[in-house]
Amino acid sequence: MPRRLLTISILLSVLFTTGIEGADKGTAKDGWSVTPLPAVGYDSDFGFMGGGFIDINYYGGLYPNYRHRFCLEALVYSKHASYYMFQYDSRYLIPGIRTQAKLFFDNNPLYWFYGFNGAVHDYDADLNMNRDKGIAYYSLDRKFLNGRLEFEGDLSTHLDWSAGISYWHYWIKELNWKGYDPDFTLFREYRQAGLIDDDEASGGNVAEFQVGLKYDTRDIEAAPTRGVFADMNAVYAPDLFHTGHDYLKLAARLRQYISLGTERLVLAYSLAYQGTFAGNPAFYSQPSLTYFKPSDGLGGATTLRGVLYNRVVGSDYLWGNFELRTRIMDFTFLKRRVFAVVTPFFDAGIITQPFRFDRQTQAFHANDNVSAIPYDDYRSSMLKKARELHMSYGISAQAVIDYNFIPTIVFGIPFDKRDGEYGLYMTLDYIF
Repeated sequence: MPRRLLTISILLSVLFTTGIEGADKGTAKDGWSVTPLPAVGYDSDFGFMGGGFIDINYYGGLYPNYRHRFCLEALVYSKHASYYMFQYDSRYLIPGIRTQAKLFFDNNPLYWFYGFNGAVHDYDADLNMNRDKGIAYYSLDRKFLNGRLEFEGDLSTHLDWSAGISYWHYWIKELNWKGYDPDFTLFREYRQAGLIDDDEASGGNVAEFQVGLKYDTRDIEAAPTRGVFADMNAVYAPDLFHTGHDYLKLAARLRQYISLGTERLVLAYSLAYQGTFAGNPAFYSQPSLTYFKPSDGLGGATTLRGVLYNRVVGSDYLWGNFELRTRIMDFTFLKRRVFAVVTPFFDAGIITQPFRFDRQTQAFHANDNVSAIPYDDYRSSMLKKARELHMSYGISAQAVIDYNFIPTIVFGIPFDKRDGEYGLYMTLDYIF
């Protein structure tokens, strides 16, 4: 399940495995299991995290599988973001169909806004949440509520269909955080330049309808050693709320896992595309990635590791992740089989179609510093920047516990310092 906020410390894997062991011995196989767990971790974009979650399962005679699963999660970060989630999952509510319901609330008073189209904007680390100078140039205040209902069923042995409906409400405000200058932000400059319209500057409502196909031949879902996982989704957001914003997007992703002579050495790669084919999406919904809700743009722990979160925002994206998963040690811990894995990786992403590019170019060209440059020449140079390749590399380490619980620590470095210095993340699971 793709969730940005599964940042549970590796140290808590001990608690988790102990909790599962206890459930195995003490839970009525036909009844309910309630497992509360604290959560701590770190993400270089969000800071230190503290919180917890409650996992509630009704087994109904199917243990260790469940008939109904409920999950509650609450997380608070040292860089002032907070996140709350409720999820329901069942393959038995509607026979033959997997049903998932999700409700997210995300509050970030210092949300990252690096502008449209990536490298068009140079990044200055001195302007990013600089407490000494009282500057948070790349910040705005954003909250959102997202409710989703999803269904999935079988078409054949390896092919599934999916469909869903989603509702979003965004609250957007100017930066208003003690110690930072509210008048010196990129968000305000975009508003003044007309790149963000008045009717979207404070947020709005979005309803999405999604249909898709999924093809899966992986041998193990959480830690595959061979097989292919491919899916495609179409997302349509009509203007039901009369905001003047609608869109049609297509997202496709291919993941393949290749054992290099042994299951201890696996080459894994993921290629993904998301494009806006029609409509007029609002600026606040454009960064949303179909495969990583509620993740935003390219950058951060789930797309381009080491690159700043939400650094690359365009209309159409293409990105890839490449890993060499190397199992270096096997052992048993608390009666659980554990594999220690080291994974060097390389990530790359590009904007294939910029977002509001002509408006952006015209606004920048009107600046006194560049107005002497012929417009066509200036536009060509801007387009080249917008389509620059963003790359990162690094290494991660995993503890694969019984093939399904995978605490991970990741360290990534961008090739270009305009994309940040580095990224350090504690997560659960491989990113694909």
